[in-house]
Amino acid sequence: MAKVCIICEKEKSGHPVADDIVISTIRWFKNKTNTAKNNTLVVCNDCLPEHKKKREKFEKNLVTHVVLAAIVLLLLFFLPLIAGAGISLTSLLLGLVLAILIIAFAGIYHWPRTTDGAEKLPAAQAKVPEKEEEKKGKKK
Repeated sequence: MAKVCIICEKEKSGHPVADDIVISTIRWFKNKTNTAKNNTLVVCNDCLPEHKKKREKFEKNLVTHVVLAAIVLLLLFFLPLIAGAGISLTSLLLGLVLAILIIAFAGIYHWPRTTDGAEKLPAAQAKVPEKEEEKKGKKK
């Protein structure tokens, strides 16, 4: 399987991307439709700064969506109590459905993490170590 950078889409070695539920779902769908290329997804060293920015944006959006979902859920739980209507099963179910939908919208901005945590490291430490064969090839 070829190693393909998820940003520049070129065959390069780099930091492997974690197969989370979104990536697994996309792979499953592509396998069912016979369009899968079965590439290993990586982030090359050249694209690592851009990957960090996109990952940070995704994490920020995810936190925002979770907070918004919690607010909606709490409002739909407490508003009937404040109005004196008591606990409403309908409002609880509606709140849960809306909270799940709001959190699912964060998936629009999904950006996978690397398995080695390279997006958390400073740029100087995030370099992919060379393989033994590549080092020997350079010495000859």
